Order: sequence, then C-alpha cells, then structure tokens
Amino acid sequence: MNLRILLFVFALWLGIGAATQLAPASLLADDAGIEVTKVSAESQFPDGIRFHIEARSNDEIDEIRVFFRLLGGSLGSAYRAVDFSPGTSISGESILLSGTGGKYIPPGTILRYSFEVRDKGGGLYRTDDQEMIYTDGRFDWETASSGLITVFYYDGDAEKAKGVLDAASEAMERMAPVLGLESSDPMRILTYNDYSDMLPAIPFRSQATREQLITEGLAFADQRVLLVFNPGDSAKGTVAHEFTHLLVAQAVGRGHRQIPAWLNEGLAEYGNIDPSFSYEGALRRAIETDRLNPLWYQRTFVGKPGDIIAAYGQASSVVQHMISRHGNSKMAELMRAMHATQDIDKALERVYKLDQHTLDAEWREALGLEPLDPAEEATPVPPTSQPTPSPEPPIKGLTVTPPPRTPATPTAIPIPPTEAPAVAQEQSQQEESQSPGCGASLNHGGVYDLALIALLAGPLAGLWGRGLFRRR
Repeated sequence: MNLRILLFVFALWLGIGAATQLAPASLLADDAGIEVTKVSAESQFPDGIRFHIEARSNDEIDEIRVFFRLLGGSLGSAYRAVDFSPGTSISGESILLSGTGGKYIPPGTILRYSFEVRDKGGGLYRTDDQEMIYTDGRFDWETASSGLITVFYYDGDAEKAKGVLDAASEAMERMAPVLGLESSDPMRILTYNDYSDMLPAIPFRSQATREQLITEGLAFADQRVLLVFNPGDSAKGTVAHEFTHLLVAQAVGRGHRQIPAWLNEGLAEYGNIDPSFSYEGALRRAIETDRLNPLWYQRTFVGKPGDIIAAYGQASSVVQHMISRHGNSKMAELMRAMHATQDIDKALERVYKLDQHTLDAEWREALGLEPLDPAEEATPVPPTSQPTPSPEPPIKGLTVTPPPRTPATPTAIPIPPTEAPAVAQEQSQQEESQSPGCGASLNHGGVYDLALIALLAGPLAGLWGRGLFRRR
C-alpha cells in the first residue's frame, strides 16, 4: 500500500515537473501581449505567393518571419523576413517569388506556413500552421476527384477532365503492383485547354527552345503535381506517361533523383495506357546502324531527336524484358532497393544479382543480339552531335514525339521553321544535343516533361517517311 502511494506521489511530481517545463512557451506569448489579428497567403500567379500579417503588442514589434514548406516529397522548410514598419501595431508582407533563381513553383502546389513575431521586450509568438494552394488565378477552376487524384479544369469541360482522371486512375491501377505501391500521396493534375493558356504556367526556357517545343505535360515529383495540355483524347497517353513518373518518384522516394533515364522512362512508357506511336522502329534503326548505346551510358538521354527516340525505344524494351522475365515483384523490390541505396548497380545487384553490364547483355541476348565485348563496353556510341557540357544537373523528363501524320491528329502543333529567327535557329543547334527534356531539362527537384519537337526536316522526318514510326 505504501509503495503504491509513493509511486502515485512520484508520478504526480513528474507531471508537475513536465507542466512546469511546458509552461514558459505559452506564458511567454501571453505575458508579451503579442496578438496576431490577421494572417494570409495569396497566390500572385505567375510571380509567386504573397504572405500578409497584422499584429500588435505592448512593446515595439521589431522582427517577423514567415516559415513555409512546400508539401510533398523531400522538400525542407524555409523562412523569409517580413517587411513592415516597426511599432506596436504593424501590417507586413513578404513575397515568395516563383520563376527566378531556380525557385519555380508549379501551380497546384500546397504550401504550409506560419508566422513568428518578436518584440523588443523579448516577447515571441508563433502562429498555428496554415495551408494554401498556389493557384493559377486566371481561371475559375473546377475539380473532379477519384480517390487521391484530383483533376483541376476550367470552362466547364467536365468530359475532358473525366478522361484525364480515368487515364491517371488506370495508370495507377496498372503500375501500383509493378512499383510495389500499397498507398499513394494525394496528387493534383491541372489541365489547360489551350497551349497559350498553359505557357505562362510552365518553367522558363530559352527562346529557341520555346519556339521548337510544345510541352504536352510536366510532372513535378516533389510537389505531386502534373500540368497537362489537354486538347482531347490525345492527352490520355501524356497523362499516363507523366503520372507514372509521379508514381515512380513516390516508390523510389529519396532515390528518385538517382534513377537513370533508361529505367525511369522505360517505366513511364510501360505505364502509358495509350501510346501514340511505337518506339520499336527507332530501336530497330539504331540496331541496324550499330548506334545502340549500353545502359550504363544512359543515365540521361542526349543527342539529336533520333538518338533520343532510339533511347526511349531501348528503355521501353529493357523494362518490358525485366518485367516479363522476372515479374512485377522484382521490379517492386528494385524500387525499394533504389530508395535504400540510391545507386542503380547496387540496387540491381541486391534484387537481380546483376549490374547494368550484365542486364544489358541479358537484354541483348533476349533480342538475338550479341552482347558487347569488353572493349566495346568501354566506349559509348557518340551521339549525332556532342552534348554541350552544362554546370546544371540535368532534368529527367522530356519525351520526344514525332510530328503528327495528319493535321487532324489532336496533338500539339509543330512551329514552322520559317517562324524562328536566324539567331534562335543557331541557338537551337547548340541546345539540340541536350534536348531539353528527358535527361536534359531544368532541375526543379524532380521534373519530368513530355514535349513535341517541331522538327526542321531532320532525321526523324526521314524515319517517319520510311514508316519506322507507326500509330497504334
């Protein structure tokens, strides 16, 4: 009995001690007399987000910070100083810019924020967390949802929005067992009816690039956001491909920036429920002309459009081979191994007991090709034009597609070469080797984009004419 009383008293003492340690934070705010009367975060698309606060205190307020975090993925928290005139009653604001200094924020991003207020009397007050969504305020958005997928659309085009939602849902159903996903984070898809509507929402690119590329879709892995140019049924393949990039990034977690292009793009095409054309012809042409690079030289895709199209064909073929021979469960294990190791060879060894060299040989043998000799393994096939070195890490993401066979094809429209000024055309030749897309786009924390190249009567036009690309 005495022991129970002692234990009770001891527990009570611990509780009082804990309460005493917790009290100063709340008492500090109360004693300081700091009162926050209004906080807000407003979208200023496309320029960024405007934070606003109104507060008063018994002592002069001399410092305010706004803390924020872009939700999703591995993005960390940050803070900015709030501009205001010091006093006992203040109104202040801070602008989080988008599109400058590599700090682009895609519309559809959810942001969590709070304010910290300090005064000269030593008072400190921290507001509760608030959430807002960074929206493209030019349109009155409506939503269509299924599970954790939400599609944003405007102009009352609910039927096209449903097509996008169905495509994303079908891609998730197809790829969840392949990637080992048992649950998903919420994902948002913003659809634009006209390309001119979408252009201000996408990251800035050079003039030459903008003149020759029509971006069909961009997936932002960290923010779980997908932007889609949605002219109609043709968007289904774009949605499925790019949505699969979001699923791969979620499955791989912190390793998604280290996943090589051949695996990432191969999986994205495996999840494509509506391929607009076949990569098989480009792959066959690369084999016939002995321009097939080994896997370990395809961390990113570089070269002219023909080289990149062939790389997509190879990536698609390799992933299909891996899944057909070893099954979905092994691919799901590979995703977990990439998360743990962040190294493709270590992950392959852990799951398949091979590395990129032996996988490349296995795949070639499955196609009836001779594996590379050791001497050949050491030297990659040079691209049609040498890639220009870039100090920036490459972006995974641009799927290069050939021009439509007929004007009736509901897809992006190539820009005629005559519309591009001579200076821009010269710049495009310098940039062409990097193809600002899958393997060579801007690195915004995991961006994957699908674009259509306006070809200047280049090698792909010849491939198209010989029937190497076929509509399905």
